[in-house]
Amino acid sequence: MHFKEVTPMCGRFALVTNEPIVRAQFHLDELPELLPRFNIAPSQPVLFLVEVDHQLKALQLTWGLVPFWAKNKKIGSKMINAHCETITSKPAFRQSFKTKRGLLLMSGFYEWHETKNKPKQPFFITRNDNQLLAIAGLWDSWQSEDGQEVVQSCCLITTEANRFLRPIRNRMPVILTEKEQTLWLDTDHYNQASLLSLLKPYDIDDLKAYPVSTRVNNARYEEVDAIRPIQDKQHILSEQKDENTATSWASHRAFTLKK
Repeated sequence: MHFKEVTPMCGRFALVTNEPIVRAQFHLDELPELLPRFNIAPSQPVLFLVEVDHQLKALQLTWGLVPFWAKNKKIGSKMINAHCETITSKPAFRQSFKTKRGLLLMSGFYEWHETKNKPKQPFFITRNDNQLLAIAGLWDSWQSEDGQEVVQSCCLITTEANRFLRPIRNRMPVILTEKEQTLWLDTDHYNQASLLSLLKPYDIDDLKAYPVSTRVNNARYEEVDAIRPIQDKQHILSEQKDENTATSWASHRAFTLKK
């Protein structure tokens, strides 16, 4: 079967978890239904956290920011990522940066590595401890001119790749630590310099990356093997230099889903 290659930058991710894990990591009281999703693409619903009255609230938002002032919601397909370098100047993002910040949750994300004279190779990047990644994001609410349609949407923020991911791609999502999340989510206060200081390459050595099947190039491919490592240990990268970590992680996820 032929799969069309699609490789947007920071344009695919997975969320494979359950409610107790999400509740415990982010101290949430309520959650929408969580189903395992192995190849989330733009325009699809994503799990997004915002702070309301000093408490975290989980929402299902459409991935692809539609600014409140947009004439047509189709602009969202071009707004899946916001570059941290221009977030304060681009009209689509600067107002949300001030008042509508949140966290996009994922188990890991895909990036495609380009090699001369070879097809692009997808990699899956996640944490060694299997905790969820909290990605800095923005959201907005758009309403059609006739008032008949409301779209709540979001985007993630990207920055330069850190030392670990640079061999694969030159950019990465902004991954926030628990302490950084608190500052980012506090929309009652706005200190531009403090917020911009958070939008930096992830500097904690707890990521792993491994090559996966090119089937994930097709946004319609949603099978569990999308996150399983292919048997090419020459390309497996890990901050802990553990070749078995990637395989055990994927095996654990697959086992959990079958229970």
